[in-house]
Formats: sequence, C-alpha cells, structure tokens
Amino acid sequence: MLAAFKNHIQIHFPEFFTTSIAVAISGGKDSTVLAHLLHQLDLNFELIHCNFHLRDSESDGDQVFVEEMAANLERKLHVLHFNTSQVAQDRNISIQMAARDLRYDAFDKIAVDKKFQHILVAHHLDDQLETFLINLGRGAGLHGLTGIRERNGFISRPLLPFSREQISDCATHNRIAWREDSSNSSTKYLRNKLRHDVIPLLHDALPHLEGNFSSTLSYLKNSEMLQDVEVARFRESGTKTISGNLEISIELLKESLKPDAYLFELLKDYRFNIQDAVKLLDSENGKTIKSGEMRLVKDRDVLILSEANHINEVYIEIDETTTAVTITEVCLEIKHIENDDLLTYVKNNSSKNKLFIDTSKLIMPLILRTWQHGDRMQPYGMKGSKLISDLLTDSKISSLKREKALVLTSGNDLIWLVGKRASQHHTITSRTQSIIEITIKL
Repeated sequence: MLAAFKNHIQIHFPEFFTTSIAVAISGGKDSTVLAHLLHQLDLNFELIHCNFHLRDSESDGDQVFVEEMAANLERKLHVLHFNTSQVAQDRNISIQMAARDLRYDAFDKIAVDKKFQHILVAHHLDDQLETFLINLGRGAGLHGLTGIRERNGFISRPLLPFSREQISDCATHNRIAWREDSSNSSTKYLRNKLRHDVIPLLHDALPHLEGNFSSTLSYLKNSEMLQDVEVARFRESGTKTISGNLEISIELLKESLKPDAYLFELLKDYRFNIQDAVKLLDSENGKTIKSGEMRLVKDRDVLILSEANHINEVYIEIDETTTAVTITEVCLEIKHIENDDLLTYVKNNSSKNKLFIDTSKLIMPLILRTWQHGDRMQPYGMKGSKLISDLLTDSKISSLKREKALVLTSGNDLIWLVGKRASQHHTITSRTQSIIEITIKL
C-alpha cells in the first residue's frame, strides 16, 4: 500500500512535501496507519489528538497510546480536551454531532494558531460508501451522493481511495498497533449498523462493489461539476440579492426545463419541501412557506428567500407633547403649526414624506401601530373606503415590507397609511387654525 499511497500523494497532494501539515490522530487503526504511512514517506508533520472524555478510562488510554506513538515517531503532539456531553446538552444535539462540531471547530482554530496549511483526517473508501448510503436514505441530491470531500478548507483526506481492507492489511503487514474504540462495535448508531450488518452483505452480493463504487463516485463528481456550472449560470441571470434576501425570478424558473431542480439547488441548505416551493410559482401574491428560521415568499414576479423574523408589533401613543417617534427603520418628527395662511404653508412645504392634519377634530392621543387585516380607510380623493391590504397591493409594496407597514389613527378613524396614503379625515381647509405636521425621517 505504501507505493500506491505515495503515488496518490504525489499526484493529488504534492504540496504535502513542502507545506506545514498535521494529522488528526485518534489512536484507531485508520488514523494510526495514516500517520505511519506519512512517516515512512519522511514527510514533516505533527499530530493532533482530541480527547472527548466520553469513555472514561478508555478515552484516557487512547491519549496515552497516542502520546507514546508520537514519542516513538518523534512527532510533536497537540492534545485537545472537550466536555462533549455538556456541549451536547447545552446545544440540544446528539453526542456524535457535538463531537464532530467540536472537532472541526478546533481544527480550524489550531490550523490558524499553529499555521498548519493542511490537517489530514483518515476517512477512507468504506467511509465514503457508508456516507453514500446514509445520504441516499435521507433523499439527498447529487451533492450528497458524491460523498466526503477530498479537500474542504484546511481539511484533506488522502486515504479516500483506499478501502478498510487495504488499511487493515497495511497495519498487519507493518505490525502497526492501534486502539479499538468499543463504541464502534455498537449497532445502535446508523453508521455502525451499516458497517457491520449491511455493507458486508452488499460485498457478498456484489463482489466488484469496491472498484465499481469508486468509478461511480468519479462519474457522479463529473456530473456534479456540470450541474454546478449550470446552477451558477442561473444564479447570475435569474437571482439577485437585495437587503440580504435572495430574489429568484419566477419567469426564468418557468422557462427552464426543470424548475424543481433549480429550486432544489438554490434552497438545499434550508430544507424546504421543494414541491411546495414549486407550487408557489403559480400561487397568489404573498403566499409563504417556511422551513425552520427561513421563509420563501411569492412576491409578484419573484420568490424571496429571507429569515422568518418575528415582526414586532408597534403600538405607540402620540399626545400633544410628543415631538418625535423612532422605530427601527424610521423616525417621525412631529410639529404643531399655527399660521395665518395654513393652506399656503401646506402648499409650500408639501412632500411625499409629510402629513398635515387639522387638529380641530383630532381625538388625542393619536395611535401609531402596525396595520391589521380588516383595517380600512377613506383615502384622500376617493369617495369610498378601501382595505389597507388593497392599498398596499396597489402601491406594489413587497410582501416583506407589507408586514411592517404602519397606520396612524385618531379615535376610530384611520387617517394615514404611513408614507403612502392620507385619508379624507381632518384635511386642511381655509377654516383650519392649527395643524400637526408629521415628517418621515429615514
């Protein structure tokens, strides 16, 4: 195996011979063999051991074994300690997920601190097969079926082309000792169940599975590259990011051969039901689906992907002494005006960001609040009343901004759709003696 491993490194990882590298070493067979192979190639590397403190004395025994191995190989060892059980409890995740997160977060940090350009982990071909089957069972797309990445940031996996059997033969032939993790024999974990119960049967039924699986992965990765190019083209022409939200063109989706395929690739990180997303293309304006903390909204000719933030309801009283009201994205400046010719004053100071109200019939305090379904007003220049929801639609307000729209009320009268339409109530006439002037400051 040494010759094959050396050839693989020379072709795919030639930088290992000239850059700073470290090996993640658990003490198990795979990582121990990887360290010995690198040692036999006389590469310069250090070792990193994570003690997750999950198996009491067994975990400590692993650390002692790795320390002795590092001394024998004359390699510098970095030992990292984690309270994995507590982290899993605090984050409400499984022990396995906590260990994985802690491990890779620590690798990122130590790579920067110690200036390692590569941290090598010992995933191999059988790990690839297990991951393929797990993702297949979860309904993964092409990216999920291409398995574990050979490179991912600082992380490199030089053993991926080699099988568990090859690694075991290498350990036996070179009399390499290792530590057995007792948890690996338990089939209560899905990966172990596949490893012990399912994959041996696959090898029995399909004697050429190992070689053919490697070829299949290669074909899938080539297809993945083509897919990525096509999706990148669609992103460039069919999407744009506005205020942190992704907008997807409905027209271009419908013109494509497979709208669901594009939506899957664009939304795969957020676990939306893709069929529900496809239905949005022909849904009414404002229709929304959610997935966790994210939502997808039909907004006329686009789908908008955004965080499903809770909208804080606004309810603010404005009395005679109020001079300003500040909300997250807007400030209202309030002035009381008396003038001999208020009609001329209003004409000279009129602006789309201003509201002028005759104070004579106002019921104080005024209420500034979030609009509610069923709210109606009689807009200035219109004979009848109209729903606020319809006024927002007429104004072509996006679905996301509609939720934050504000209204101003006086008693039972809704007198302003803030920044959009004023009502017929309390308009300025020649008999008006005093007014309230409200200016929107963005």
